[in-house]
Amino acid sequence: MPKADLDDNDQLIQTMQKDLDRIIAEQAVDASFQLTGARGAMNAVIAESVRTQRLYFVVRSVLMSLISALIYFLVVWYLGAINAVQAAFLGVFVFVASLVASRLFDKQIVTVSKKIIRFLNRYERLRTFVLKKL
Repeated sequence: MPKADLDDNDQLIQTMQKDLDRIIAEQAVDASFQLTGARGAMNAVIAESVRTQRLYFVVRSVLMSLISALIYFLVVWYLGAINAVQAAFLGVFVFVASLVASRLFDKQIVTVSKKIIRFLNRYERLRTFVLKKL
């Protein structure tokens, strides 16, 4: 994979590339042509994997935030008004409740996340925006 395809500021990808280059160099002694092709292919796979994992993290974080916001909204709507102390306790409660909900509905959240990632993969500019700005 040419260096031009990578974001020069992406330290994780660069670090993984250096480790991969070192491992491949140790494994292959005499096949320099195959080494270059294998290195490029493996770097491309690793770079895409890192981007997908980051995208999955962003999507899952947004879903968790939406769950938290919904719970918070429902509690405030039920109570009518809250003060600062109640808001602090409610924030802790909502955080714990969203963690419990994410564990209870993990399979569904993963399914929705994969659908969103597939959608974002079709639109490169939107995917890039999500990865760089969110």
